[in-house]
Amino acid sequence: MADKQDFLRMVRTSLGVSERRDIARDDATSYFLSRDEVSDAANDIRVDAAQRRSELTEEFVTRATAAGWNIHRVDTIEDAAEEVAAVVRDHGAKAVMRSDHEILNSLPLESALKADGVELSVAVRDPSDDSEEDLERRLALREQSFDTEVGITGVDFAVAETGTVAMEPRAGSSRLVSLTPEVHIGVMTPDSIIPSLDELFALTRDQHLSGEHKGMVNLITGPSRTADIEANLVIGVHGPREVHLVIVG
Repeated sequence: MADKQDFLRMVRTSLGVSERRDIARDDATSYFLSRDEVSDAANDIRVDAAQRRSELTEEFVTRATAAGWNIHRVDTIEDAAEEVAAVVRDHGAKAVMRSDHEILNSLPLESALKADGVELSVAVRDPSDDSEEDLERRLALREQSFDTEVGITGVDFAVAETGTVAMEPRAGSSRLVSLTPEVHIGVMTPDSIIPSLDELFALTRDQHLSGEHKGMVNLITGPSRTADIEANLVIGVHGPREVHLVIVG
């Protein structure tokens, strides 16, 4: 059995990371920082990421491609809608579901998909409704997600170091959109890209302390895969077998 360092070395090699990055022990994720220090650290991260936007975008694209993402870079939201429609068309999909991320609300997806006879549904519900009728709606949404061929979501954060995208719990939206369809399409902008998981945890901690973040974060690094069965790598067992990222701008 490989020891810890050997295991981490294999992970870095698989991700295309040649060298270990040493993180200072007093970094922004420290549990013992005061509320003001956490907020200041989060602001510093946002400023640094904005200043390094081009560099981080190129690093993210490289790492994400290595992790199995199909990358599509476009200039406008109209181009993004057409790119999404092209992926749906290539798979001959007719049942498509999207989340209620803000970036998707600005995309003319319905018109882009309509010409191909695609049925587009939105995975949204009122999270304050705990009635019996709402339970029935949630169960129906769950069943519908398993019949959906392509799921489309936004992206809250993208981690340059690993090619990972992060999606936070969103009021009224179902995370099943990124988990149950065979094809997942994420739509994002470069300003969601941050350097590493350390910055992600610092930012989500800041959100948690301010009451903005409630619940788990989905971390997605390429298509679903497992090697649990006789150490043979199998794609698409626990989630999408194909994943795409449309980067706008």
